[in-house]
Amino acid sequence: MLNWILILAVVLISGQLWRMGGDGQKWARAFVMPTLIALLKVYLLGWNWWAILYAPVLWGLMSLFSYGLSAPPHKFWVWVFGGKGSTGDYLPVECLTRATCGLFWAQAAIVFAILSGGWGYYIIYTVFLTAANAFWGTVKEVEISERGVGASVAGSLLV
Repeated sequence: MLNWILILAVVLISGQLWRMGGDGQKWARAFVMPTLIALLKVYLLGWNWWAILYAPVLWGLMSLFSYGLSAPPHKFWVWVFGGKGSTGDYLPVECLTRATCGLFWAQAAIVFAILSGGWGYYIIYTVFLTAANAFWGTVKEVEISERGVGASVAGSLLV
């Protein structure tokens, strides 16, 4: 029961940390959130300190794949759609950009799959985060959207 309470707490805190990152406190999203998730997984895996590797892997993936207008995934999808959506106003480009980010961010959970053997959960989480990130990108209220993304990323704890 305690483990589920801790997981829920970290999922909710991750939503807040992701939102803080969107408010200019980049350290909250980039460093604190991945570290918090990794530390809880260290505990959940019986103090397996290899789980801490999740944090730098997620940091790197978030650095490589972001959803801003100038980010490579966004530019790629604008190119695919013939220039539509360059100002962030074309829903297919926005959804696919977010889905692309979710797909790649989910790959950090491979650390947890290797350590736990939860390969099925890893696949489910990858599909979930890809779809969830696309969905949260369609939510116009930024508070809700960003909290949803952060909480969804923390779903990696279930791998």
